Amino acid sequence: MPSINNYTFTNVQFVIPEGDNVSALYPTAEITIVPNEGYTAVATDFLIDPSFSDNAVQDVFFTQIGLNVLCNVIFNANFVMPSGNYTIPLCVVGESKVSLITIDGTFIADVEPNISGDVSESVPYTNSGNVGEIELLFTKNYTANTGYYLTSTGLQVVTGNASNYNIAQGPTYDGDNNLIGISYTVNYSYPNQSIDGDVLRVEVGAKEIFVAPQYITSYSALPSTVSGFGGQSVNWQVFGGEGAVVSATIVGSNYGYSATIINNETIGNTGVITTSVIFPDIYGSCNGYCNEVYTITLTGDLDPAFSQSNPITIYQATVSPKIEFTAITAGNITGFTPVVKTSSAFSDFQNGPQVVNIEWTLTSPNTLVVDQVIDAVTLTNVGSVVVNTTAASTNSPTITVDDTSNVVVGSKFSLSGTDRGVYDYEITGVNSPTEISVSPNITIANDFAIFAYTNNGNKIDNVSFSMTENLDGSITFNAEASIYYFGAADTTFTFLLDNLVKEIPSIACASSAVSGGEGITDYSLSLDPTGGVIAFLVNGQGLPDKFEILHGGASGDKKATSSMSASGNFGPFDNVFGTEPSNLIPTSAQLNPNQFIGSYKYATLPFAPSRTAEFLLDTGFTIPSMTVSGTTYQQVVWWKYTAADYTNNPNATIRITGPSGTGWDILRLCCPDGNCT
Repeated sequence: MPSINNYTFTNVQFVIPEGDNVSALYPTAEITIVPNEGYTAVATDFLIDPSFSDNAVQDVFFTQIGLNVLCNVIFNANFVMPSGNYTIPLCVVGESKVSLITIDGTFIADVEPNISGDVSESVPYTNSGNVGEIELLFTKNYTANTGYYLTSTGLQVVTGNASNYNIAQGPTYDGDNNLIGISYTVNYSYPNQSIDGDVLRVEVGAKEIFVAPQYITSYSALPSTVSGFGGQSVNWQVFGGEGAVVSATIVGSNYGYSATIINNETIGNTGVITTSVIFPDIYGSCNGYCNEVYTITLTGDLDPAFSQSNPITIYQATVSPKIEFTAITAGNITGFTPVVKTSSAFSDFQNGPQVVNIEWTLTSPNTLVVDQVIDAVTLTNVGSVVVNTTAASTNSPTITVDDTSNVVVGSKFSLSGTDRGVYDYEITGVNSPTEISVSPNITIANDFAIFAYTNNGNKIDNVSFSMTENLDGSITFNAEASIYYFGAADTTFTFLLDNLVKEIPSIACASSAVSGGEGITDYSLSLDPTGGVIAFLVNGQGLPDKFEILHGGASGDKKATSSMSASGNFGPFDNVFGTEPSNLIPTSAQLNPNQFIGSYKYATLPFAPSRTAEFLLDTGFTIPSMTVSGTTYQQVVWWKYTAADYTNNPNATIRITGPSGTGWDILRLCCPDGNCT
């Protein structure tokens, strides 16, 4: 039997005595054909060669025994064992064939909605092939529904030897690079044994493709004001994405004008709608002065992040109001010339406010010093007052509000809250801490915020000013203000100079005595360029008073003071009473500070020291008598100054501070003179 056809076989030997009948002892001989590894032996693939013939063999046939094949040899019934060994060489035709390897597994697909294709959850797969053969097992395809894209972690070998598999994926993308389709091709390389139980798994998800909504995003600039004469047509553009729908209307507040600007139009592929906005002639609607407020409203597919104003407010008038900057004083200050700016009503400045610069040289017959009153009003008509209603009113000339302390009669307001000069009501009276009168009658709800404006809709801001004292006694006043827009009528913004500058009367050398009373009284003194002495005889009369010499104005450096001590002329100083910026006035019970002198300071003598000896020692001048023209003075107060002091500031001030009910006298000494030798 051959041994080259991918199998091996067994030899069968029998020991039989000579002359015995072989068939009687061994009717059949069985030869086992065993396929080589990787091969399969099948009985039907084997047969005995037709030319084979042997006297000892009656028949040969093949049967399958498991993986092996039995070659069954049936001996001839008449064959007798000869005297020597007898060999039967069978001639078998057939061979073992290469054995097939099988693969059996399960494919699991986790597929979300909105996906078409091979979406079955769990399906088996099977195939067979030769060792080392690479064969296609299956393909899977997944396609996202319209409007969706795919997300996938890939097809994975969950159970089994991943090296036996070759998995290729083929993606499909749309024009926006969204994954909209994917295919998986699974090939298998057969190992040397069959496999059962492999598991392959794929997860495929779908998400909706974001399509940016088509919105109205912006519009071109419109003028904030238009002329009231002759009518105007203004080109206007509205921008947005293709497919966005928009409408726009215009409505006037006073004369019944309304129109449709854009009527439910759709933005095309240019991204813009161009139209015209018509503003009518309003001059004929009134006698001379007219004003109108137009509201343009956009509706439709507006972008939620739309940042431009909507509605849009545009003002129209037939006048050109002026804004005037001036000043006012109850004293003798001059030198402020009004500064006037004019523009069309409601006009504003697209590239920033209009800056107004003011420079005045303020003069007075008296000495001027910078002396701003803390927290005092410096400029009128700026801003607004807000009051809140505390009760509803129906067609009433009065309104109940929370606080009227800052309300100005003549202020105007509208229920829409606009501050551009189109007002519906004017405050005609402040009746009580909680009631105002208005015109015309008003219907208003409780807890409504009223913005009452005193500036006719003219808006200025960023007001700043500075003041410089000059050697000639004048003050240079510089101010700057920003005009943001004009209102509907002329408005004057007034600097209150008496809250900024103080006039101090002068006491010239060789003047007569000056008397005064309670409060704070200042007098100005001019210094000599070469230096000198400023000296006063002072009389606190009964209630004590304080007398101080300051270098400069009322907030200048303190140089001398009255005192109950002979050596106290040069301080220390009481900086509580009569001192900038508080300017506190003492009561009669607060007169203990050492600097206050007067006959009531002590019930008995001595009174305040005259300090004439100290004065002589410091200045070289003698005071012949403390009684002049019938008035007996209590003390001398002086300051010896230099040329450098003059250069630093050419003025000085004597300040007298007295309580309620006091009286005092001062006499300036002009050393040398009859009272100072």
